[in-house]
Amino acid sequence: MNDGDFAARAFGYMERFPSCRLLVVGDLMLDEYVWGNVRRISPEAPVPVVAVTRDTRVLGGAGNVAVNISALGAKVAVAGLIGGDPSGRAILRMLKGRRIGVAGVVTDRNRPTTTKTRVIAHSQQVVRVDREKKEPPDARAGDALRKCVRAAAGEVDGVVLSDYRKGALSRALVEDVVLAAKRSGAFVVADPKESDFSFYRGCTVITPNKSETEAALGGRELADDVGIMEGGKALLRKSGAKAILITRGEEGMSLIERGRKAFFHIPAQARQVFDVTGAGDTVIGTLAVGMGAGAPLRDAALLSNIAAGVVVGEVGTVPITIEKLAGALRLRKAIHPSG
Repeated sequence: MNDGDFAARAFGYMERFPSCRLLVVGDLMLDEYVWGNVRRISPEAPVPVVAVTRDTRVLGGAGNVAVNISALGAKVAVAGLIGGDPSGRAILRMLKGRRIGVAGVVTDRNRPTTTKTRVIAHSQQVVRVDREKKEPPDARAGDALRKCVRAAAGEVDGVVLSDYRKGALSRALVEDVVLAAKRSGAFVVADPKESDFSFYRGCTVITPNKSETEAALGGRELADDVGIMEGGKALLRKSGAKAILITRGEEGMSLIERGRKAFFHIPAQARQVFDVTGAGDTVIGTLAVGMGAGAPLRDAALLSNIAAGVVVGEVGTVPITIEKLAGALRLRKAIHPSG
């Protein structure tokens, strides 16, 4: 495929991003960052003492997927669970501040809002503290979430399932999404955490990383491209999906499509990797916006790979933006003017 031709097509898709309407369904999280410096070891235990310089909070999980989509200029709403606590209220404020729809956000007062606190010193993560409850929601919250999703899923171009196994997604909820999308002609893309891919049956595209793919195959190691192709085909059969997009870290990503004998491999784009936090959210968010803007699946995957290459070069949960994506595309075109 000619890189110059792709860049021209990509800018055409980007012009249509504002007309794309998406719904993100999944696990909402708050990512807290405690930044500081280390100059000594604690006398109480062999651990570093971090002198805190600042604190930041950003949306994580399904919220970060929605932020990536919004930053690309598309219209997006989110459906998920929060607790009746300060972290949950902070999530609502941040979503509203980015003009992300929150009608599908349900408060479950029997659970805390999932919160991940990362301590970072000298651009390196020292420790992470998780506050969460992974059990399914109570009946009231679960029913309310399904009702919201059924109402919203039929009014968008596509639905993103952002699964972090924190309790928001159930098999019944996924079935609701797939049925509503099928009726309206929308696509469904899923970032999986369940190892049983029948959980995502009927989704259009599923985007596991390599380790998630190996787990879904019963622990089989995918040592080479042949293994990736065979493993992807097995997951296509199990899930009924049209395509499996396997993200492979520094090896890039591979797209296995139903009805195609060969897979489509995309080399990694990152020049230097500082932090992979949130990279999967960027991949699926950009993929969905590309598909919603009319890009063929392979072009949408190329766009998502370029976006991931941008965000892993920054520290922390940092979304892609339309400006960053355009800059990366111009750089790619300058390096490969004729493919």
